[in-house]
Amino acid sequence: MFKHWRTIALAVSILTLLGISFVAHTQNPQTTRGVLRLKVKFKSDAGTRELPRKRFFLIKGSVADNQSLIEKIKQTPVTSRECYYRNHGASEPLIKWLSDNDCESLHCREIEEKYISGSEGVPEFKAAYDQGLKEFKSPELARQWLTVNIPAELREGFYEQRRDIIDALIAQAETSTHTKVVSVMTDRKGTAYLTDIEPGTYMISNLVGSEINGRSVLWICEREIKAVDLYSAMKHPFTLSNEKDPKVKCEVIERPQPACAR
Repeated sequence: MFKHWRTIALAVSILTLLGISFVAHTQNPQTTRGVLRLKVKFKSDAGTRELPRKRFFLIKGSVADNQSLIEKIKQTPVTSRECYYRNHGASEPLIKWLSDNDCESLHCREIEEKYISGSEGVPEFKAAYDQGLKEFKSPELARQWLTVNIPAELREGFYEQRRDIIDALIAQAETSTHTKVVSVMTDRKGTAYLTDIEPGTYMISNLVGSEINGRSVLWICEREIKAVDLYSAMKHPFTLSNEKDPKVKCEVIERPQPACAR
């Protein structure tokens, strides 16, 4: 009987030790992948503000490794939003709506009723709404679906033009590095997270200058990403700004937007 209980006690001890080991392992797993918290800001005479809805790309290799791509980024001509829409005959109220809402297409946010008629009315929205009202017989449906009655070049042409430029730059980067380029968009507080990254040195860029306060701002930055967990990454964000920061390896190209033909 004594041997029997001794065997049981030994088995319980072994199971207890295994349980402690398992818990310790699950609570402190070995981190082998990297996480990057990105924070994007812009400083102007009006103060510093965080930049929402700005897309950035993570490209394998250092700035020196990606010099060919960087030259291509700098040399690629990009039409501003205002110039694109003026060239396609957009009305002043539509250009203002796009600028006020920082939109690259008409799909970026819901079109409120006040933009269909009244002092803030946009002629293109009003014409599309009237056409939709004939088709749908419902004011609400006509408003919700009015973009389908706007020509494609005004509805999403500018977005598609920039997307084609970015796709070409991504293709060049992936051919050169043999690594998939990943992207992320900042939230309303100018923050974004890149997760499950293989540790190494990377280039971070928006590839095409972001339009901010009538200026084009292009970031070409370098960052070493180490194996780290999300909690640690949150405490040490990688902050991009148009201000010089000796702790951040970034080339920031900031230019005024060109004047457009009226």
